[in-house]
Amino acid sequence: MIKQAFQAKATKLIQLMIDAIAEKEYTTLVYIIPPNLSWANAEPTPENACLGFGEWLDEQLTMWEEDYNKKYVVAHFNTSCLEKIELKDDNTSFVTYRPTSFEEELNFWFEIDFKVEGEQVTAIFDVNI
Repeated sequence: MIKQAFQAKATKLIQLMIDAIAEKEYTTLVYIIPPNLSWANAEPTPENACLGFGEWLDEQLTMWEEDYNKKYVVAHFNTSCLEKIELKDDNTSFVTYRPTSFEEELNFWFEIDFKVEGEQVTAIFDVNI
């Protein structure tokens, strides 16, 4: 896969991921870019990881709302929040996305690990606080 095609696919996947999170459609992440299984609840499945991540994120935003007396959301995808995507020689890539809430950067960022096999691009994400 050429690097430009990878960059376009990776950007589209990140956009779908961030927009799903912004819409609180956490279970759809399984089909886009699932979270690292460390977010799993009782059973370590991608579905449970998505639900565990969503619960954590909702609780975090609610806690900040209570602490700072203002609304917090994860805004829809914005290319300015995405670092440059580079495909390494081993067909992997590590990318960060810094989400915002009402144009204010949140206190965490998403880390996305990509792997390319043939024309197939797979990824998982984690959160760094």
